[in-house]
Amino acid sequence: IFKAEAALVRPIIVNGTHALTLMLTGVLRPGDELIYCTGNPYDTLEEVIGIRGEGKGSLKDFGITYKQVELKPDGRIDLEALRAAVTSKTRVAAVQRATGYGWRKAVTIPEIEEWSSFVKSIRPDIICMVDNCYGEFLDTREPTEAGADVVAGSLIKNPGGGLALTGGYIAGRSDLIEAISWRMTSPGIGGECGLMFGQ
Repeated sequence: IFKAEAALVRPIIVNGTHALTLMLTGVLRPGDELIYCTGNPYDTLEEVIGIRGEGKGSLKDFGITYKQVELKPDGRIDLEALRAAVTSKTRVAAVQRATGYGWRKAVTIPEIEEWSSFVKSIRPDIICMVDNCYGEFLDTREPTEAGADVVAGSLIKNPGGGLALTGGYIAGRSDLIEAISWRMTSPGIGGECGLMFGQ
């Protein structure tokens, strides 16, 4: 579906926040920098990133720094502000497709394509990550077909049609999916093990 090299689709991923947390903790290391390119992340990610909730095992607790680039007044990604924000420590640039609780418009596939191409023109090694929650199947292409290196979301939203009881997915480059799978279970085991409960 996502035309990606690899994916983890598991009932043990409990929701979208869990999928995004696995994605972030799987690829970021101490000293790295994360930039959110669509303003404030969804509120449940604030504790994951370390914007609030000190000492709970956030990215900040592990020495990962965070910046965010606000959207332009017309709701589009501010590419020039993003260029100014990138440093030698920037490892991940992220966008959140859905509006969350904000009054902005959702990010479209053409906008993701423009953004990812722009990021790679700054530095090809920056990982383009997309929070795809509520964005699945809204277009004929997914972010992984528009330049995103890795995407994640919840099966209890669009992919499960409101019928899935639990689960989440992460899809993208095989090297990133492998690193993320080590966070999902443990280093050396990754996606090789895990109960599927007959689903």
